[in-house]
This record gives sequence, structure tokens and C-alpha cells, in this order.
Amino acid sequence: MSFRIGSMVPELWCSDFGESLRFYTETLGFGIGQHKEGSSHAYLTLGPSQLMISSFEQDGTWETGPFEKPLGRGINFCFFVDDIQGIYDEVMSKGVKPFVELYTIWYWRPDSMANHKEFAVLDPDGYMLRFSERIGSRPIKPGDEDHMFE
Repeated sequence: MSFRIGSMVPELWCSDFGESLRFYTETLGFGIGQHKEGSSHAYLTLGPSQLMISSFEQDGTWETGPFEKPLGRGINFCFFVDDIQGIYDEVMSKGVKPFVELYTIWYWRPDSMANHKEFAVLDPDGYMLRFSERIGSRPIKPGDEDHMFE
């Protein structure tokens, strides 16, 4: 089966491509969808989710501001997964400190309340990566609000 690039793939610039590639594949368990040996960019996959990492070369074309860590301030990338506890345990066993510890939260959806378990880590350049598993749902009740922590 050939790799198909998704219709929306975030591209994250990295200061050290090799370090980032190892972090995503060896620490977080992402697969490589497309990467040519010697190239400084790769498409990565986690289930159906995709992102691209690329070595940053300042040339005035794409920079919107200074390239300073932590990168991606004000954004987090959420990956919906099937085994949040297994991923959390595996990532923590590799010495990664969570940016946000594993927790449970309710989110309002148009037709129900969705219960999620999630955590977040920072990649080597400071991009926030959030992993979330839907663990249940219930009907909406009067007074329900988004982001109800358990």
C-alpha cells in the first residue's frame, strides 16, 4: 500500500531534524509515511493522523517571526488514539516529562458529552503534542459546560 498525503498536514520546523525524527518515531511511536534517506523532511503518521517535520532554513520565504524556542506558542496538536494509557506509559518510560499530566475531561459535542482521557508533551523544539482517547459519552444535561474536569 502506498502512502497518501492527507488533505491537511501541519508542517513543523525543527532545529535538529535527526533529533526530532528520533523523538517522534522512537519515543512517541509515530511511523514514517514518507522520507528519503539524506532528506531533511519527513511525513509522519500516528493512526490516521499525519504531520510533517522539516529542517528549518532561514531564507526570508516562510518566516513570520523569530525562530525561537518554544516553537508553536499558542497551538497544540491533538492526536486521537485508541490506547491512551499504553501510549502514556510507553512515553513516560522513556524519560519524557509530561507538559500536562494524564487527566480526564468532558467535552460538549452537538449531540452528547464526550469523556476523554488525555495528556500532552513538548517535542524537542517546544511544540505541544496532545494525545486524547474518547473513553465514553453520555446525553447532554441542562447545565452541562465544556471542559468539565473529573
